[in-house]
Amino acid sequence: MQLDLNSFKQQLQSSETILIDTRSREHWINSHVPNSLHIPPAIVKYAVAIGAIKKDTPLVFILDPVLEKETLAYFKEAEFSKIIGYLKGSFEAWQDAGNRHDMLIEVEVDELAMDIPFDEFLMPLDIRDEAAFNKSHIKNSVSLPLAEFMDPGSMSELDEHFNIYIISEDGATNTLAASILKKQGIHNIRTVADGWNAIQELKEKFSFENIKKPTITKKDDTKTSFLED
Repeated sequence: MQLDLNSFKQQLQSSETILIDTRSREHWINSHVPNSLHIPPAIVKYAVAIGAIKKDTPLVFILDPVLEKETLAYFKEAEFSKIIGYLKGSFEAWQDAGNRHDMLIEVEVDELAMDIPFDEFLMPLDIRDEAAFNKSHIKNSVSLPLAEFMDPGSMSELDEHFNIYIISEDGATNTLAASILKKQGIHNIRTVADGWNAIQELKEKFSFENIKKPTITKKDDTKTSFLED
C-alpha cells in the first residue's frame, strides 16, 4: 500500500486519480502537493455528498504518519473501492526531494475587515448554504454554496483578477473549498479563520445585508408572501 516517490508520481499522472491530503488543516495550509484535495476524515462524508470524490474514484493519499493505519481503515470501512496507496514518508518525502509545493494564506477576521475598504477586487465568497446567506451576509459578498462547487457553471463568476476570501460557517470546510478551487486553476485565494462564527464576534467592523422573501400586493393593499397558500 506504501508508494515510493517515483510510483507516487506515476499514479498522479492519471487524470482519473485524485490525490487526497488528510493531514491537519494547519499542515495543509502551510504546504501541500499541488492539486491535492484537503479531505481529513471528519469531512469525508461531506466531500462525497457534494461530489468532490466518489466511492469508486482511484485515490492516492498524503497521510499523517501517526494516523496512517487509522485513516486508511476509515476509508476502507467507508467502502472506497479503489484505494491505490499512500506516499511513503508522507509530505516530507515529497518536499525533501525538492518537488514543487503549494500553500494557502489564511487571514484572521479582523484582517478581512481591514482589507475590504481598500481592495476594489476583494470578493468575500460565502460558501454557506443559501438560507444562511439570505438571512445575513457581508455586504457585496458572493454566494456560492460548497454543495455547488463541482458544478462548472457555478464557477463562472470566479477568475484570477479577484482576491477571493472564503467564508464558511465555522472554518471547518474552508480548506476543502480552497483545494477544489485550486484544482480548477483558481489560486488567488485566502480563507477566513473560523468563518462566519468569527465574523459574528466582530459585527461592528462589517456592513451586513440580507435577502428578503419576495412579496406581492393584493387588491386590498395587504402584502402577502409568494410562499403563502
